[in-house]
Amino acid sequence: MRIGHARRKLTPQGDVYLIGYRDLENRLEPATGIHDDVYGNALLFQAGDREVFVFSADFMEVEDQMAEEVKTLLHGRYGIDCDCVLLSATHDHTSIVAYHRSWWTHKFDQNYYDWLLGTICDCFEECRANAVEATARMGKKVIAGYYGNRIVPGKLADNEVIVVSFLDEKGVPFAGIVNWAVHSAVCGPDCTELTSELAGLTGKKLAETLGYFPAMIVGAAGDCSDREFRHGRGIPEVERVSTALAAEIARIDVDMPVELGGIEIQTLYHTVAHDDFHLDLRCAVISLGGLHLFVFPSELGSDFGIRMKRECPVQGLVFGYTNGYFEYFLPAWEYGLSFETEHTQIPKGEPERICDKFCQASRLLGSNS
Repeated sequence: MRIGHARRKLTPQGDVYLIGYRDLENRLEPATGIHDDVYGNALLFQAGDREVFVFSADFMEVEDQMAEEVKTLLHGRYGIDCDCVLLSATHDHTSIVAYHRSWWTHKFDQNYYDWLLGTICDCFEECRANAVEATARMGKKVIAGYYGNRIVPGKLADNEVIVVSFLDEKGVPFAGIVNWAVHSAVCGPDCTELTSELAGLTGKKLAETLGYFPAMIVGAAGDCSDREFRHGRGIPEVERVSTALAAEIARIDVDMPVELGGIEIQTLYHTVAHDDFHLDLRCAVISLGGLHLFVFPSELGSDFGIRMKRECPVQGLVFGYTNGYFEYFLPAWEYGLSFETEHTQIPKGEPERICDKFCQASRLLGSNS
């Protein structure tokens, strides 16, 4: 398998308006500063005549309208299968809003949006240009003490952190993925500085050890945060936690070989409809041989991420917040325990049926390494 990579700064020029935390007046005014820039990390996987493109950004969410526009653009220009384009957000609650059409502050910037789509195309072209034959190695570890199930204090969520490194023919790692499940919402609503938050800062600090900037892919984090472990809020707290987590992740032994193979895909459809509510979900499981990518356009409860990885015939990576954002999809036993389940339009038990489809698709793909 050939793998390419690219990285771009995504901070707008001029005034920066923040996203995250609805109905806050401080989101109606420009950010008071830039603590650190937000970035996008791109990966391209090539096997035969098939490709999978991942663009992971320090954004709060990706609207499905934008995802579909980017898929269509890349397919038209480069011929890549639309279902093999993955636009992921790290769920950064203190990021930029300029790309987001429907956010309540109405700070959408068409010029920035057009530039962003052009930048994603530039990343695709760069990935194609620098793609090399690569091997993969991985390591994983359950890390506790920094985040957990935010609905049930003291309960772990999906605290497993998976590191996948891609190595060139000399055995030198040049790109990779960190797959974890936690909200990037450490700074809190009073923070008015732009920051790449927990995921982005942890990735930047990990680059010093890994030798590359990993794509930080957030998995099933719908009920997972640092709520029970905070020493405060704001920039000092996210610096503390990201430094500690980067040190923990850097100690994971990335020594297990992963057999990369051909690219195969199972596209999943699921409709949720009741009363005047109708939602058509488009999901996927993508096989890279020894890795299965579970692509979900919103946030799943941690129980589902754990199950999907456990039942996967190879190593599963959960790509939450990818190609859209709709609702919380939490397990039935959590209904009534949190505001997410008290106000959701997703009926109890519906997320379990979606998880069933993911697991079935993964079993059908098996291992094509």
